[in-house]
Amino acid sequence: MQILDVIERFGIPVAVTMAFGYFIWVQNKWIRVNLMEELDESHDRLENILIKLIDASKQHSIELRGLKASYAALVTIIKTLMRRK
Repeated sequence: MQILDVIERFGIPVAVTMAFGYFIWVQNKWIRVNLMEELDESHDRLENILIKLIDASKQHSIELRGLKASYAALVTIIKTLMRRK
């Protein structure tokens, strides 16, 4: 059906309503397909970054505990050596 046939048969308001309906359908299709895929990819990237940051934080905490233990051992050794003098 030609656009002019629709306007002639149903009138301009119906033709404009059909045009808006088509626009909304195309826009929703674009949102569902393209935009949601991009958002899912971005979410996956951010999730992976967050996981890496959490892993790095845990590794840092483990290393810090090891340093504290080494520091405590050195303090104990130095105190022991200082008492012997």
